[in-house]
Amino acid sequence: MGDSIFCVRAVILCLRDGHLLVNAEQGVNFLYLPGGAIKSGEATPESAAREWTEETGLPAGPLRLAGVVENFFPHSGRQWHEIGFYYRMAAPPELPPTPFTVNDNPNVTCLWLPLAEVRKRRVVPLPVRDLLEGPGGSVRHIVNRA
Repeated sequence: MGDSIFCVRAVILCLRDGHLLVNAEQGVNFLYLPGGAIKSGEATPESAAREWTEETGLPAGPLRLAGVVENFFPHSGRQWHEIGFYYRMAAPPELPPTPFTVNDNPNVTCLWLPLAEVRKRRVVPLPVRDLLEGPGGSVRHIVNRA
């Protein structure tokens, strides 16, 4: 396919009182979820927990795999193939209820988005909406081609 990028991410769907924690980055016109690239030799739950701690300074709570999303999309002139492992986690009580800056990037703010707004706002990848609405306890595999 030419000039393409392949990546694997571990992501947390952090929920509290009908809200989803999302990241808003300066200069970016979409919202995304806490998480990041896995390291070689690192299991995805470990990666999700590590990324969570790097971003919030808090330990991750119990994680439950909600789904795997294969996301194909263009970005910055390149084609991406991203595989994301999405874990549900209840928000720890120490997590602020108001927006806060992530620890490892001063250009990123975490904020609580009402679940009713997830379909109205551009939260990427778009299939995250389906993971949130899926039956409890199930694991879904979604292929998304943007």
